[in-house]
Amino acid sequence: MRGLAAFLASLALTLGSATALGTPSLWQRAKDPKVARDDALLRRVERRLGQLELLGSVSSAIDPELVRELTLGVTTMAELDSRASADPRLDYLLGGALVDVDAGREAEARRLLERALARAPDSPLAAAGLFQLSIAAAKLGDHVTERAACVRALERTWDDDIRANLYVNLAETDMFDGDLPRAIREYHSALASSGRPDAVAMAYFGLAVALDRSGDLPSALDAAAQALAIRLPPALFVVPSALDLPGVFYTPGYEIHYYKALAAMAVARGTKDPPARRDALADAAEHWASYLAAAEPDHARWVEQARLHQSSVERELVALSQRPKKASK
Repeated sequence: MRGLAAFLASLALTLGSATALGTPSLWQRAKDPKVARDDALLRRVERRLGQLELLGSVSSAIDPELVRELTLGVTTMAELDSRASADPRLDYLLGGALVDVDAGREAEARRLLERALARAPDSPLAAAGLFQLSIAAAKLGDHVTERAACVRALERTWDDDIRANLYVNLAETDMFDGDLPRAIREYHSALASSGRPDAVAMAYFGLAVALDRSGDLPSALDAAAQALAIRLPPALFVVPSALDLPGVFYTPGYEIHYYKALAAMAVARGTKDPPARRDALADAAEHWASYLAAAEPDHARWVEQARLHQSSVERELVALSQRPKKASK
């Protein structure tokens, strides 16, 4: 669940902590003009990035592309000035801003955040910086660094929604490693940490996949059905499910098809209407095919499980097509 909503919450935490650090005194600025320059740059970046938090608070009007363009404008403005800066607050702000909004610059975001954490490991910004570092590492496919950053972030973070996000991301690293019991425990920890609809839905979707891969398909479909039953606030985003929220991604990218295939199977199981069931099964078959097309060449761990589901779904579709239609009156 590496989504925009979680990033905005983290950004709010970062900006609030950065502001709390205060402005250098008149004496400090007079003694070292560079301190004044760095502080002025920090304040300028804070003001601009603060607009992201404002957009997030009126999410019915938010445009993810606008958020991205705004952030890129801010970071472009600040990066040249910040290269020689010794102020880790700038690294925290710029690194965090680059993580979710600019694909292709995750390595740069990671460098800035790791430099900030090395310079100021006890900063009030460290918790949000570790959260953002875990996202950058996930996008780079470095699950070892992602997990380590999540664990450290949990030690410093008390916001329930961000903790839920961290537990979900930890569980995903567990599934990557094949440790399904630990993944299931961490999904349950996420469910216990937050009541926000998108966070709860993402935890149930993850739990569904972990249960399925553990061999418990009925419980997996129950969990997927619970995720689908959660109504996202209309002001959040108009999407079919939490899996479609902006900023949600999986590594490898084809993993999303495993989640959506199980969700479609849960829909099929929950309907008695033959056409609706047929549509849901066809959707599941399409997602299993998309998953296998990418996962088989990658020798993914869960290929055989996906093949079994694909075969089962295709058999059900054949059976439905052979069922005699009711005669019309």
